[in-house]
Amino acid sequence: MKTRRNMTAVALAGALAALPVIAATAGYAADQKAAEATTKAAGADAVAAALDTKDKKIIKTVDEAYRGVREVRAARLAIFNGTPDVATEFVDKAATDLKTAQSSMKDFAVATTKKAAEGDAYLPFDSSLTLAEGFVPTADKAETVKKANEHLAKGDHKKAAEVLREGRIDVTVSAALIPAKASLDHVKDAVKLLGEKKYYEANLALKAVEDSVLVESYSIDGVPQQGSDTTANG
Repeated sequence: MKTRRNMTAVALAGALAALPVIAATAGYAADQKAAEATTKAAGADAVAAALDTKDKKIIKTVDEAYRGVREVRAARLAIFNGTPDVATEFVDKAATDLKTAQSSMKDFAVATTKKAAEGDAYLPFDSSLTLAEGFVPTADKAETVKKANEHLAKGDHKKAAEVLREGRIDVTVSAALIPAKASLDHVKDAVKLLGEKKYYEANLALKAVEDSVLVESYSIDGVPQQGSDTTANG
């Protein structure tokens, strides 16, 4: 199981210029138009999947879950554009990725404020690191954030967080998660409905996946442990 290198450094302008985001993903939080580029992203995904930096991450995200969510979105766009064959291709890929993601629950599941259904668990597929609300930029703090961004650019999120902590700068870690089993079930429904040419219903099944996305935020010292033993559902 591989994790996606999904935090990218953001350049600071001047003395931060009130820019609160240290690092943010180009994944789920990206503009909706990103779905249109999914067909061109296979090569980039392969490269990212090869960069396994999970030991340096604050939250270990599941690459297959990330791809599955992107493919679900791309399939919905294809349905909207009247290209059901393209939608079917993306849904089939999403089913494969989400099936693999579900098999990783034991290692990557996170206990969440919203309890998953029995036998299911939430998997993180995207994450971000932001400066705490009320951050006031100073010359000293700007230098600290600059050093943190250098570590983020190398994929070492834990070191970046350590630098910020030592600089007495509070940060918030956010994660986007999906219920693994439920998401796969919705995609399987979409596969069946597309085969029956029930495109409206297939879109609703895929929409249910996106609607199930849960975003949780943690203090740098309050990031939960991952794995089935730490979840409420086992």
